[in-house]
Amino acid sequence: MQTIAAVRTSPFPSSGVDSRLPGDDLGTLDRLGTVVTLRREQPLFREGDRADFYFKVISGALRTCKLLADGRRHVGEFFLPGDFIGLTATSDYIFAAEAVSETVVVRYSRRSVDALALQEPRLGRRLFAIACESLSVAQHQMVLLGRKTAEERIASFVLDMAERGGDGDGITLPMTRTDIGDHLGLTMETVSRAFAQLKREGVIELKSTHNIVIRDRDALADLADAG
Repeated sequence: MQTIAAVRTSPFPSSGVDSRLPGDDLGTLDRLGTVVTLRREQPLFREGDRADFYFKVISGALRTCKLLADGRRHVGEFFLPGDFIGLTATSDYIFAAEAVSETVVVRYSRRSVDALALQEPRLGRRLFAIACESLSVAQHQMVLLGRKTAEERIASFVLDMAERGGDGDGITLPMTRTDIGDHLGLTMETVSRAFAQLKREGVIELKSTHNIVIRDRDALADLADAG
């Protein structure tokens, strides 16, 4: 059974525009969507639920995760405002998705969107491109986990977050150190040490646990490319 754990829903507001999709396609998607609000740690869907919906993040952040056989948790991706989640070819979700913080998403019926994509090839091509981009991200993650040191992994992660949602050199990380560790294959303590090392080297400034300022972007990029 599909599990949507949100407690508040409302019609999709016309102001929710994702600039990465053509305007005409967006207007059509707007009419198909419903806003869903999740509390922190609340599941959007669980592994094995029927993949009946696609989603777009409006605010907040989501993480996809899977429990391994030995009980460890792997965090696959983080989804930030503007990102789509659930674009899968399988009939069931192969991972769980949870809210990192209070999060608002738009929920689209998969059947309705797929039918619309057949009528509007431009929309279909864009959604296909998003799905392919997600696959590319997964392949990049495999290289990151297989070849890079802890400091290099953190550098890559910080650069990625800066490109996706940073405000200049300032970055807000909604996720915890444990989330980051489970995403990068590191312990929480190793994540904290790597951040501290980057701070000592003058590469970043730690304003708080969730707020970072990049002080030397070139050095950060060199570390990220070292693996």
